[in-house]
Amino acid sequence: MEIPSTSDDARAFIVLGAYRYDENGRATAVSNFLSIDDNTRFFLRTGEIEIEYIENDWCIADEDIINSVYINNIKSIKELEYELSKLLDDFSGLDVAWKCDCPI
Repeated sequence: MEIPSTSDDARAFIVLGAYRYDENGRATAVSNFLSIDDNTRFFLRTGEIEIEYIENDWCIADEDIINSVYINNIKSIKELEYELSKLLDDFSGLDVAWKCDCPI
C-alpha cells in the first residue's frame, strides 16, 4: 500500500507478509490460504523509494530504500494490527502489492 512520503521526490510504501517456521526451525513461505498456528509469524516493512527509481524501472536494493523499517517475528494478528495502527488510521486501503505497483 502506498502511504504519504516525507519527500516530494519519493514514494512511500507498506508491505506486509507472513511466514512460518517448519519442523527444523527454518522460516518458509505460507500457503495462499493462511491458517494461523503457533509457527506463523508476520512481518511489516515500510520505506521510501526515490521517484526516479520507479519512473526508470531501476532495480531497488535495500540500501536504496530511504527510512526503511523492517519488523519481523510478529506473532499474532493483534500484534500486527498494533504495529500497523502506528502507521495507518484505516486498514481498508490495504491491498496486494501488485495492485499498487509497490517496488519494495
